[in-house]
Amino acid sequence: MTVPETVSTTDAPRPSRYSMGSLPNMLRSLLFIGLLVAALVALVPRIDKVDRPAVDALGKARATMTQTGVPLELPQGLGQGWVPTVATYAPGTEKVPTFTTVWETPAGGDIALKEGTGVTAGWVARSVNDGARDGSVSVGARTFERYVSRSGTQVSYVERAAGSDTTTLAVTGTTSEDELKTFVAALRQVAPAS
Repeated sequence: MTVPETVSTTDAPRPSRYSMGSLPNMLRSLLFIGLLVAALVALVPRIDKVDRPAVDALGKARATMTQTGVPLELPQGLGQGWVPTVATYAPGTEKVPTFTTVWETPAGGDIALKEGTGVTAGWVARSVNDGARDGSVSVGARTFERYVSRSGTQVSYVERAAGSDTTTLAVTGTTSEDELKTFVAALRQVAPAS
């Protein structure tokens, strides 16, 4: 017994002319994809700057002084626009105990103040971002060693400890040197917590 073969009488559907891959169709597809990407780029927000919240630099300095007995300095009376964004006490370069604060300036730059005891040459070099010594600068009654980074975008002032009961200060800014001088001129000994 044989099974009769079934023969289809319907023709297969013709392929779409669009799917045949002609050059105009490919260009239309690329244009559509390009417009989609452009729309997504236009809709996604971009951030130029991350706002950092202010920290209690004075409170952290007082707590550190109570804990360590090391005298610290912070700027006082700077006015509007000077915002402390970082205040830490931790081992720094070559395990030198370092109190660090970072301040946002009114012009939008940053100034880092590092204070350490028993500092090493490596600590100083790292604190000034391996900048080259470029003379000295006097601010008020104080004289600082001046360092300039290789790129020229950072200037640092260093005041070495006068004795074992004082700290070495390293102040580095990505701002104008005038703002750096204003910051340094405002440095005062922090009064202990009462």
